Amino acid sequence: MVLAGRVSLKDRLCQITWSWYCMSMATGGVSVLLYRTPHQFTGLETIGKIIYIFNLALFLAITAGMAVRFIYRPAALKESFQDANESYYAPTCLLAIATIILGAQAYGASACGPWLPVALRIVFWIYVALSTLSAIFHNWYLYHIALGRKQPSPIAKLLPCFPAMLSGTIASSIAASQPRDQAITILVGGVTLQGFGFIMSSLIYAEYQYFLAKRGLPEREERLQMFIAVGPWSFTGLALIGMADESVKAFPERYIISYADPMSTGNITVSTGDIALVIASFFAIFVWTMAFFHLCIAAVSVLASIRMFGGAGPPPMSVAYWGMVFPNTGFVISTITIGEVLQSPAILWVTSVLTVLQVIMWLGVGGATIIAVARRKMLWPEHVKRENEDEIL
Repeated sequence: MVLAGRVSLKDRLCQITWSWYCMSMATGGVSVLLYRTPHQFTGLETIGKIIYIFNLALFLAITAGMAVRFIYRPAALKESFQDANESYYAPTCLLAIATIILGAQAYGASACGPWLPVALRIVFWIYVALSTLSAIFHNWYLYHIALGRKQPSPIAKLLPCFPAMLSGTIASSIAASQPRDQAITILVGGVTLQGFGFIMSSLIYAEYQYFLAKRGLPEREERLQMFIAVGPWSFTGLALIGMADESVKAFPERYIISYADPMSTGNITVSTGDIALVIASFFAIFVWTMAFFHLCIAAVSVLASIRMFGGAGPPPMSVAYWGMVFPNTGFVISTITIGEVLQSPAILWVTSVLTVLQVIMWLGVGGATIIAVARRKMLWPEHVKRENEDEIL
């Protein structure tokens, strides 16, 4: 084939962008979802471990591809942060790392020795530092070069602060295996960054809603990004309940309360952790509604582009499809957490159905990606694709 000679493997690897980490964060999210799903069956944990290990290999493969791209074309690193579509997706690398940490706690806690909690504690603070620095300097750089003017979708602006926000989710996961003094520090740090990410997201939500109200729905290729709006609400509810649940065990009974009444020595009927759990649970339910609203808006918007409903057809296969898997996974896990805290069998059965649907979506997008790569629809230079469109088809 002439095409095979014109495009080498190295040329194809150079098409890998930051957004390809969406594949890893979606896969890692599914592995965590299988661990958290309420109705387990024999072998499900093994399936989750296999997916987790596969995600490790996938993350390394994407990282190797990115390394080839930047080594082969040194200017590509700078260009990737100057491109309006790619730059906002650079934080997906840290999001993929977050799912790896969550999976390590889920599947490694019962299989590894006492070294794992120490390692996860160290990794957590490294992740906090990296995600915080990334949020500050990446956002500053985006402001500095005014890249937001060129970004067609305002909801993508959530991504630079998303990794820092996931520090709360990681804190809620690893705190249970930490010594009490370390757990308190981790929980306070998690709440701090969760608040930062949530408030920043709220500001961008205002711009996003104004954009939709003024300009209408995005173009069909950009509608898949609308699922990003599901993430912050979902992960905030999930993280707050998880951290509050761990605070019941980690916080001293008079932690913070003693500040208001340091001389009191009477019996404590309600502890700091109990108060935190009640407040976190109701706040999680409060924001869950917004996650559900944005999920429905995104789903209906994508369906409206299908020919069956009078649209021009679904968007062509791209990495953007992976962007709708991870936020939806967070929505399902958040719903599971709410169902557990409310002790509602009905909610938990609904989440089991949602888990099955989410896995089907993950498999479907994965299969479509493999087919698209094989048919040279993805990982293929655009100029060659245009020149040889008829021959490729």
